[in-house]
Amino acid sequence: MSQQHPDRLTRVFLGARETLRQFVSRRIGPEEADDVLQDTWLRLSQHREQEDWREPRAMLFATAGNLSIDRWRWQQRQQTLVTEEAGWELCPDERPDPATCLEQRRQVLRLDAALAELPPACRQAFLLNRLDGLSHREIAQQLGISCKTVQRHIEKALGHCLQRLGD
Repeated sequence: MSQQHPDRLTRVFLGARETLRQFVSRRIGPEEADDVLQDTWLRLSQHREQEDWREPRAMLFATAGNLSIDRWRWQQRQQTLVTEEAGWELCPDERPDPATCLEQRRQVLRLDAALAELPPACRQAFLLNRLDGLSHREIAQQLGISCKTVQRHIEKALGHCLQRLGD
């Protein structure tokens, strides 16, 4: 810009620079204004048909306004990413520690062994109730037994499993 005879765009830019800086500062803050002004100048100076522009000042303000919006959106995305990353750090790890996992695995194996000791109809009634969530009536229909028998099977299985897990 140290030319002796600046072109039309340069003259308009230099004349409107402070007003343009205020315009951009109101939109995105003064910290970013100079960067947006520089981007505005670079973008418009690369156009070959500058001399055909009827209102170069309007082109400056329109371009600066659009670049301000782009910069604001970029800032919002960055802020969202930082917030999301910070949120993950605050989430506690809810997985059990290895010792707890080992103990739970042992209990599952003991429960499996206890269920294997039950008579097949008793085990099946218990699993249909506890794992599949079927009602006593649905189990009775499926197994071809009475609801009272289903209830006894489930009670027997529960008692047996509690005893074996307590040992």
